[in-house]
Amino acid sequence: MKIKIAEEAKHVLTDLEIFVESKNTKGAGKRFKKRFIEKIKSHLQNPIHQDCKHESLKAKMLKCFFINDWVIAYKAEADQIVIYVIIHGSLLY
Repeated sequence: MKIKIAEEAKHVLTDLEIFVESKNTKGAGKRFKKRFIEKIKSHLQNPIHQDCKHESLKAKMLKCFFINDWVIAYKAEADQIVIYVIIHGSLLY
C-alpha cells in the first residue's frame, strides 16, 4: 500500500530537519528526517493501530502510533495510507 504524507505533516518534518540541523553537524537534519520517515514506514507495514485518543484527532477518525515522544496520526484510504498529523506528544495536553 502506498504511503502519502499530507502537507501539514511534511511541514513538521521540514521544521524538525531544520531544528536538528541547527543543533548538530551539517547533514544531521537530513539524516534525522530520512530515519524518521523510515521508522514511520516501518510502523505502517502492518497498520493495525488504535484509534487516536485525543479528541481533535479522534473526531477526524484517525489512527495513531508513537515514535518516541512523537504521535503520528493517519488514515487508511482506498489504496493508500495518508499521514495527516505528526505532533510532539507534549503538545496534545
